[in-house]
Amino acid sequence: MISLGMQKLAEILGGSLRSSGESEFQRVGTDTRTDLTGQLFVALKGDNFDAHQFVEQAADKGAAGILIHDEAVITEELLNATSVVVVDDTLKALASLATWWRLQNDFQVVAITGSNGKTTTKRMANQLVSGSMKTHCATGSFNNHWGVPFTILEAPEDTEVLILEMGMNALGEITRLCEIARPDVVVCTMVGTAHIGELGSQENIAKAKWEIYEASPEATKIFNFDNEFTIEMHDKAHQLWPEQKFLRFSCFRKETDVFLRAMQSNLNGIDVSGTVFGHEGKALVPVVGRHNVVNLGAACSIAISVGVAPEEVWQHMASISGEWGRNQLIKSEGGGTILFDGYNANPDSMAMLMKNLLEIEIQGKKLVVLGEMFELGEFAEEKHEQLGEMVGCTDIEAIWFVGPSGQAFEAGLKKAYFEKTYFISDTYKESLASQMASMLQPDDIVAVKGSRGMKLEQVVQDFHPVDFEQKA
Repeated sequence: MISLGMQKLAEILGGSLRSSGESEFQRVGTDTRTDLTGQLFVALKGDNFDAHQFVEQAADKGAAGILIHDEAVITEELLNATSVVVVDDTLKALASLATWWRLQNDFQVVAITGSNGKTTTKRMANQLVSGSMKTHCATGSFNNHWGVPFTILEAPEDTEVLILEMGMNALGEITRLCEIARPDVVVCTMVGTAHIGELGSQENIAKAKWEIYEASPEATKIFNFDNEFTIEMHDKAHQLWPEQKFLRFSCFRKETDVFLRAMQSNLNGIDVSGTVFGHEGKALVPVVGRHNVVNLGAACSIAISVGVAPEEVWQHMASISGEWGRNQLIKSEGGGTILFDGYNANPDSMAMLMKNLLEIEIQGKKLVVLGEMFELGEFAEEKHEQLGEMVGCTDIEAIWFVGPSGQAFEAGLKKAYFEKTYFISDTYKESLASQMASMLQPDDIVAVKGSRGMKLEQVVQDFHPVDFEQKA
């Protein structure tokens, strides 16, 4: 991870150092609720916050230096406590520092975007590559204009492969992230309907995702050959950069560089067979959900792109593990199974969940707790009604929908003539959670999924999990 003197920092960023003495920082931080000893505190300013208000607390928490753009917060007490570097804009300075650190080191940079599967692909790629090379990637979804720079700055100097996730809410954002990270390998997992509320159409979403290729003309480019939008991206890229290295992955086209099929999917994982760069193989990958074979194909392509041998890719597949809130299997005290997928949700991922549930064969009942899908804008009512209709056509025995679009979801259930048990509530209600929990028997499974902002892990807690980490 980055370690610099404050004077050098000021020179890199074109800022001015205000300090009574020379100091050096290791790592970068923004949270004054944590120990900042020896770190550089970056006073970022957003639409709803301004960390300049907390510079004194940062000094009290041991910050070796503070990066600001509002000189009004400088006091004699602050300068006596720590060093201060003043720049024009702390967010731009953070990005510039990340780019400088990236260029100072020899690691290969991988950038992943996509409507679904970014974080899962990142985690899988990290596990496939780390068995052969030293990797670094962020936990969770550190994928925006401040998360990507922080991830880069956390990469140790001996990192060989840095794996980044790039999200977006608007056109131009992925281009900016690529300008910061300068990736060597890029991939769009797929184009779906996530963020359709901000961008208005799948065509605009595809346009935004295309930026990861357009902004990285010299990078190795990986394409999903099972998604119509990414196939179009491949054809366009091939015309623009015919000499660049391309990799293609698919679940249906054997002629691609990585061809993987999920032969069977159950609660133990997915049985995968196929070829990785001409090398045939089979593996039981311990993750839930047939749809994960798409993420696995992208991850295998990444591993090959950075130099992992195909035989090693096959060997490492069996050691892939799950992640909090993403198709996470949890046992309840009563013996039932909870499938917790509450990290994020959109129409495509909800459809994947229902397909997975239909495929799973169990002795007992199937129940679901579904939460609001955010970032749908004017499409919210339509998409939630479609979700209700889809869920209503399954073999689910009991449904609880939580969120402001409950009426639309219920309208969908009625369209499907769903006549079994269901509950609708605008907000989380402990009484409904207890009622659903009382219905869960030892052979049953309950799937819990919604957008992260719904914090559906509170539902999981009310189902009395045996071992479950409650996250903030």
